[in-house]
Amino acid sequence: MKKAVAVMMLLAGGLFAAPRVSIGIGIGVPAPVAVVRPVCPGPGYYWVDGYYAPSGVWVAGYWHAPVVVAPLVRPYFPRVERARVVVPRYEHFRR
Repeated sequence: MKKAVAVMMLLAGGLFAAPRVSIGIGIGVPAPVAVVRPVCPGPGYYWVDGYYAPSGVWVAGYWHAPVVVAPLVRPYFPRVERARVVVPRYEHFRR
C-alpha cells in the first residue's frame, strides 16, 4: 500500500514538471501598407509616419499638433541675505 501511494505521488509530481516545447516559424517581412496622407489640418502640424507595433499590428500615421512652449510662470531670483546669495535647496524623499 505504501509503495503504491509513493508511486502515485511520483507519477503525479512528474505530470506537473513536464517540459514544454513550442515551435514557431516566421517567414519574411510584413506586407507593405499603402497609405494616403490626408490634407494638413493647419500650419505647424507635422506628419508622424505609420509603423508596425511590436505585436505586429499596423499603427496608422497621423498629423501631430504643433508644440506650444508655455512661458515661464515665475522668474527665478535667488534670495540675498546679508550680502550672500542663498540658492534654494530641494530635498527629495528617499527610502
